[in-house]
Amino acid sequence: MIRQKQIPLIIIVSTVALVMTLLYFFIYPTYSKYFPKCLFYTFTGLYCPGCGSQRAVVALLHGNILTAFHNNLLAVTALPFLFYSFVILCVNTPGKKQLDDKIFYSPVFVRVVLISVVAFGILRNIPAYPFSLLAPAS
Repeated sequence: MIRQKQIPLIIIVSTVALVMTLLYFFIYPTYSKYFPKCLFYTFTGLYCPGCGSQRAVVALLHGNILTAFHNNLLAVTALPFLFYSFVILCVNTPGKKQLDDKIFYSPVFVRVVLISVVAFGILRNIPAYPFSLLAPAS
């Protein structure tokens, strides 16, 4: 059965998520040499749409929601969608009844995400208020 083959994938993804959560909870990425640095920022000096997302995750894990939003608004708003996708995967794997995941397979959703990522990447590099608020916290 095809769905039974997805169970190891769910276990692997869950284990990796748990390990990464613990790692980000106990080790702050800015002060550790083991976390990757943004190559786009390193070479261009501009913030990519993902810059600050590691610090945003750490802030969320420690309950600092405003700091998380300030580090990367896009990453924080994407987390509920990632969680929703994982829940749908877990629910659909063992059962015969399947939940429809119409959100991610909608062309409108794909366009909105693409436009949002590109616009966020451009706007956060404009050095004027209010756009400067989108840049990650220093």
